[in-house]
Amino acid sequence: MPATGEVLLLHVTRVSRLPAAPPHPGSTVGWNCAAVTRVPDLAGQLVRAAVLADQQAGASWAQIGAGLGIGTEAARSRFGRSRSAAPAGRVG
Repeated sequence: MPATGEVLLLHVTRVSRLPAAPPHPGSTVGWNCAAVTRVPDLAGQLVRAAVLADQQAGASWAQIGAGLGIGTEAARSRFGRSRSAAPAGRVG
């Protein structure tokens, strides 16, 4: 089973190969914005998956927080329920 980081890299690589132009010539207005509307949600899901993977690997909240650029208590407060079914909304 690939690690979360490897899966992220695969997704990013796929997205980077998408055409730079809209699929239909007449539909250019708003196409770029529409193409990225799910990015915040996907990023949040990836962060939660990474936190869960690090927890399962035995990382401490201090290590997880350091990896995310936040403090120990902020990491514990924000992701402390990652082992349960956390809502798929924004991270932040």
